[in-house]
Amino acid sequence: MESWARCIFLLLLQILTGGHGDILRSLCSVGSLHSTGAGKIVGGQDAPEGRWPWQVSLRTAKEGHICGGSLIHEVWVLTAAHCFRRPLNSSFYHVKVGGLTLSLTEPHSTLVAVRDIFVYPTYLWEDASSGDIALLRLDTPLQPSQFSPVCLPQAQAPLTPGTVCWVTGWGATHERELASVLQELAVPLLDSEDCERMYHIGETSLSGKRVIQSDMLCAGFVEGQKDSCQGDSGGPLVCAINSSWIQVGITSWGIGCARPNKPGVYTRVPDYVDWIQRTLAENHSDAYGCRSRASGAYPILLLVLLAFALPESL
Repeated sequence: MESWARCIFLLLLQILTGGHGDILRSLCSVGSLHSTGAGKIVGGQDAPEGRWPWQVSLRTAKEGHICGGSLIHEVWVLTAAHCFRRPLNSSFYHVKVGGLTLSLTEPHSTLVAVRDIFVYPTYLWEDASSGDIALLRLDTPLQPSQFSPVCLPQAQAPLTPGTVCWVTGWGATHERELASVLQELAVPLLDSEDCERMYHIGETSLSGKRVIQSDMLCAGFVEGQKDSCQGDSGGPLVCAINSSWIQVGITSWGIGCARPNKPGVYTRVPDYVDWIQRTLAENHSDAYGCRSRASGAYPILLLVLLAFALPESL
């Protein structure tokens, strides 16, 4: 389909769905669910090639790798809001797609510019704030051969404590240097109230304060030793649900790394699925260079154009 005809099709789709259609549901891949023991990111293990094809590295020219992220669409990346500085300037950022290392010369990888940054509107730009979630729109669409997007959960889907999920990233392995190879770690989901109690142990400064907010999810171990760490921020926490990899969390914050009673805290993705879908729907056609809000008499014009033009271009 020619690009201009695709624009018409996408704009029509936006009209018919009221600008809030589900763009992602048919795009994420089931993938092959592997069976492996928990990992020995701190306490993790090197990830095999191709196991987490949605994992990306968010980078700046000055700092190199700063955060992780996950591909949910050919032009959209899900990550954490705290990875960015104000004022937001998308030209500062690039996303490395593919490969297992942070090297820009790694085979089968590509560096893509970021076109737009969408931070959740109520994020407070402070440590441990609710709303620690952001979407990146890439400057150019990726080819199907370059990635496989992760699936998103149903809105407000319940997350059962004890479920073993996986966190991935190039973050520090000992509260120090970044990992040279993508790390993976199996972690159980924790009950939020149990996590709240753990975070108050030995932390008198937190007395009387609620730490784990309703849009946060804890995963890890009471004894510590295994955890996500600095540099893993923005990366995905995924669970195998109904034969698909579902992203339930975004690496957000913690006190230190792999410390006893201080498990990793993640943004609870089910709480933000509606915002994600709405943001993609409102900006989806524009991602292909088609600029329109399709209001007033414009939908009728598009229908006429589609009726005459599209059959000839297919």
